[in-house]
Amino acid sequence: MYYSQPMNYQVKTYYRKEEIPPLNDVKFFHYVSSFDWNRNISFYRPLMLVVFCGEKPVAAMFALIMRINRLLYGSIFRRCYISQQPSFYDEKANKIAVFDLLISSLVKEVENKVFFIEYRNLNDAVFGYKGFRENGFYSVKWINVRNSLQRKRKIWDQLSSTRKNQVNKARRKGVVLEELTSHDNLREIYKLIDKSNNWKMSNKFPPYQYFENFFNCYVLHGKGKILLSRHNEKIIGGIILGFEQKTVYVLYFWGKEKRYKTYHPTVFTIYSAMELAEKEGYEYFDFMDSGYLNINAGKPRFLLQFGGKPKSTRRWYRFNWGLLNFLAKKIYD
Repeated sequence: MYYSQPMNYQVKTYYRKEEIPPLNDVKFFHYVSSFDWNRNISFYRPLMLVVFCGEKPVAAMFALIMRINRLLYGSIFRRCYISQQPSFYDEKANKIAVFDLLISSLVKEVENKVFFIEYRNLNDAVFGYKGFRENGFYSVKWINVRNSLQRKRKIWDQLSSTRKNQVNKARRKGVVLEELTSHDNLREIYKLIDKSNNWKMSNKFPPYQYFENFFNCYVLHGKGKILLSRHNEKIIGGIILGFEQKTVYVLYFWGKEKRYKTYHPTVFTIYSAMELAEKEGYEYFDFMDSGYLNINAGKPRFLLQFGGKPKSTRRWYRFNWGLLNFLAKKIYD
């Protein structure tokens, strides 16, 4: 579907990867390969909006329509998720104006297909503010934690004394980090993640096919890594990373904290992943949105002890039921 816009822009929506023109990988969550990452999952429906100026692509934004339960149908059971700023292919373009077109086009495309829209991980509290407001979104303040890997102080020197002691204890007890490079134990690893307390306290981990797709389409093509912490051949922790030019994104991390508490698997895994990223020349290690805007909350406080800096950001929401959206805006804005 096309949406004509001023400034000679057109926005086209694609539901099939094969129909999208060649686009460069610019922003991790808006790679064209996102279609491969989410393929063969019956309750996922990926789409991509591309802005054109004539025949030239200007920007692209990937979105995912997801049923909250694979057995339930109807728009009330569907949600639309978008993460990070879109990919921009023309540095001369007015990014805010182009983003406004993308947001208004997205709302027109999905407002009758989903119950609500959520936009997260923008890393900037004011980016797109006008476009979100004009299209009826409301915001919730969040905190982003991001580590610089190219400071004069090495990653080790940025750790708190508590974290240094925990990493050293794990090393003395024989905990090692390894990279997953084959399908061996892939399903076992998935079960470990799915059972971890981190996900029971928040969202359920995505289906196995999503995990396998990531390995096949990202890990095997150098766009991501799955790192595991082992002790005596037992997997006790791990982290899943995505790569974008100079930035490493933390997609998921977990550790068997109850059974291996004294081995500090989560701390060891995160630090080791940061150390690896530092050695490979990446400039940033991004935990993305880490919780509500409160640096004393559990997760932000934990992550900040690895030396990162907190930054205010927002998550934007839009219910497609007018009255419900009106009440939500009154509560949160």
